[in-house]
Amino acid sequence: MQRPMSNYGCQFRSVDSPVHRLGAGMKLLIGMLLSAAAVLSQGPWSLGIVLALNLLYYFSARLTLADFWQDTRYLLVQMLIIIGLYAIRYGFPEGLGPSLRVSLQIALFFIPGVVFLRTTQASQMMSGLRKILPYRIAFLVFTSFRFVPLFAREIREIVMAQKLRGARLSFRDLLNPGNWKDTFHCLMIPLLVRALKTADEAALSAKSRGFGIRPERTYYDEHLFPEVPADGIRGNK
Repeated sequence: MQRPMSNYGCQFRSVDSPVHRLGAGMKLLIGMLLSAAAVLSQGPWSLGIVLALNLLYYFSARLTLADFWQDTRYLLVQMLIIIGLYAIRYGFPEGLGPSLRVSLQIALFFIPGVVFLRTTQASQMMSGLRKILPYRIAFLVFTSFRFVPLFAREIREIVMAQKLRGARLSFRDLLNPGNWKDTFHCLMIPLLVRALKTADEAALSAKSRGFGIRPERTYYDEHLFPEVPADGIRGNK
């Protein structure tokens, strides 16, 4: 049964797809290869091939265009910033081509990680990382991955609250480099404060649950167990 689509990007979607059936380690390997290809690609043809591979990988996970928009819309902001910086440094239109190339490379580097978050359960992610990393480092990497949707939600809430206070954080406002100082003072600083608070709460939560007392732990995987009806009784015909 497919879960309803979330209003936030980069969150796990429980659907049956070829990408979902891959192991966490294999998805990490594919993601690293695609991200490395994005960094190494410089020409339009090579970037076009990497873009096609990323889109094939993304939509093979049975994710929709609406999901793609939710996952990548924040990249438009960094694209505008990069274009503005290149225009200031090299002029327009001389800086347009290089700025678009860099923006596309950043997006292509980011997309494989989105697919990993969208298609990998927390238990699969942790157990997969545990095979190649020490337990504590695996927990740190896993926690970093799982905080991506949380901070996407935090950014949205901060932007909504600051816009009500008069901050110039709308898409149209960001087209003007003179408004970018509001992005730093009204968005980045509150986000940093929330990140520090969240990290402290996560550390206290892990400590209260006895993190690190044992060298190994078990993981619950809901896909390994049949679905139980709401009344708790599975009838046999």
